[in-house]
Amino acid sequence: MAGQIISLILIGVIITLIILFFVQKKTALLAILYSASFLTLALFQLLDWYSTKNDFSSTVSVMQMICTILIFISVIVYQSDFKNIFMRLSKLYKKNTVVEITDDEIRSSIQAIVTACQTLAKSRTGALIVIVKNKIDQYILDSGVKLDAIVSAPLLESIFNTRCPMHDGAVIIKDNKILTAGSFLPLSKSDNISKDLGTRHRAGIGVTESEGNDIISIIISEENGIISTATNGVLRRYLTPERLYDLLYDPYKTVIGERKRRKSKKIFN
Repeated sequence: MAGQIISLILIGVIITLIILFFVQKKTALLAILYSASFLTLALFQLLDWYSTKNDFSSTVSVMQMICTILIFISVIVYQSDFKNIFMRLSKLYKKNTVVEITDDEIRSSIQAIVTACQTLAKSRTGALIVIVKNKIDQYILDSGVKLDAIVSAPLLESIFNTRCPMHDGAVIIKDNKILTAGSFLPLSKSDNISKDLGTRHRAGIGVTESEGNDIISIIISEENGIISTATNGVLRRYLTPERLYDLLYDPYKTVIGERKRRKSKKIFN
């Protein structure tokens, strides 16, 4: 009897996942159909236990086979969708994995960003770079083109070249990797922003306004080449390369320190 109860629990979990899957696919009819199949299968599990004392065990076995075939058909028909689900689950696992990065790698990444900003400012090329300390909303990443490339000055400069189709969006950087390019950011709704500042500055400020976030955005004006940064909804303008380097390195030092503390806790615990 214990084995039958465990089977029913497992079936219940599978039923829930299948319902959620078909709801996401907006196919309510199939959701009802296959949910009914699983519920019927669960009923047959109970009948199978009861049929051991009666004469209709063969009938139960046939019905179980039919339901099992229906389940396998659904998996075959929607195999690409199920594959995407497993890929998303694996991505969630990777996101929760702490990536170790050295101080030298951080310095190299920051220097590349500062060098690119200098070049873009001199040529008065508009740019928007978002540096993420821990996490950023998934919809922002999904709106851009995935790169997952090591940060380098030539790559950043080429992305914001006006001939590049991704130059109007934002580059998202985490640690020493460019996650995406051409991402769209939420615009700030603050009334305190100068009317002289355009959409790029408003987007650079807006992405940092969410409560508790640790995002830094770098905005380069295409009108005058001024380099600005935004953190916690506050805009700093007229930054020199040296000041920009310091503003970027301080949060990174915190990230490295936090990871070292976590690592030491694991060792001593």
